[in-house]
Amino acid sequence: MLVGPPGGGKSTVGALVAQRLGVAFLDTDEMVAERGGAPVGELIVDLGEEAFRALERDVVADALRSDGVLALGSGAVEDATESLQRYASAGGTVVMLDVSMAAGVPRVGLNAPRSVALGSARAQFAAMAAARRPSYERVAGTVVDTSSLTVDDVAAAVLATIGHS
Repeated sequence: MLVGPPGGGKSTVGALVAQRLGVAFLDTDEMVAERGGAPVGELIVDLGEEAFRALERDVVADALRSDGVLALGSGAVEDATESLQRYASAGGTVVMLDVSMAAGVPRVGLNAPRSVALGSARAQFAAMAAARRPSYERVAGTVVDTSSLTVDDVAAAVLATIGHS
């Protein structure tokens, strides 16, 4: 299972790791969008934070019962910490894909000019990442800093954590 802040590479790396292992790849953001009938960003606005998180919790619970590589949406870890700790205690591997602000901001599209009236997207991104970091670290057995690594290098590091080269 891959956890971490937006821009860390969970979806991209997860798909590659699953391909190399010959197993299924599950992305909880995609699963939430499918179940909710709209992109995640729209669901948060349309449903509200509380209802969105309830939907996400249900999706994560279902995903944890599946086999394969799982990329957990960046906010899901806060509501699923206990489930994830049980998963890890039962022998599941949880890897945090970390990323610096400098590398993560362009990956999630926050490097484009924005109206000052919208506030600082980077400041919000930094605050969100800092608030969630303890949850990521609590559940992850391994941390891989993806800031300066290629997707192949990150996938190799993830595979090494499970003894697969």
